[in-house]
Amino acid sequence: MSITTAGRTLSASMVTEVTATQLAPILLANLQFSTPVYLWSGYGSLGFGGVTYLGIGTLGDISPIEETTDLAARGISMRLSGVPTANVALALTENYQGRACTILFGALSPTAGTLISSPVTVFQGKMDVMQVSDDGQTAQITMTAESRLMDFKRPREIRYTDEEQQNLFAGDVGLEFVNDIQEKAIYWGNPNQTQAINWDGGDMTGTEGDGYR
Repeated sequence: MSITTAGRTLSASMVTEVTATQLAPILLANLQFSTPVYLWSGYGSLGFGGVTYLGIGTLGDISPIEETTDLAARGISMRLSGVPTANVALALTENYQGRACTILFGALSPTAGTLISSPVTVFQGKMDVMQVSDDGQTAQITMTAESRLMDFKRPREIRYTDEEQQNLFAGDVGLEFVNDIQEKAIYWGNPNQTQAINWDGGDMTGTEGDGYR
């Protein structure tokens, strides 16, 4: 059984936890790099959804996640400290922009230290800009992510080309000859396509045999 709170579907056990006098909240980050990275705000390893999240404790933090009544695209920033300098090159060479980023909110059982029900997604978006601060021994990496609502602000361009058609409808040949046609000289009334028909302001002229005298 679940109930909906502020537009989210929460399980009964999660509702009980977040309305209790004491709460042990956690955040989980799912970062879809070329090799996905799964982190959580506690210590040790935590399994959820078939993957293992690595605990970063106080080495990581996430900016406040804002939600308002207006349909606004609000981003977040994530910071990871204590990164060995030798590993910074891996971050700098990673093709990360535009890759998916998801933040989940969950709660741990204060006695068993296990997840209570399923965490709730509180942010979904795409990784945007990475900044690195290096003191020679360790580095601090800050990653900003933009909300998926930003996609609504981006123009959608569709071109009437065979390449675009193949992306949308693989195997369709309706636009196969568009490139050839736009460069082809077509002569009206000239079946041999050997001589253009000229318009001199009153009479059309061409060679006899083209259908004109």
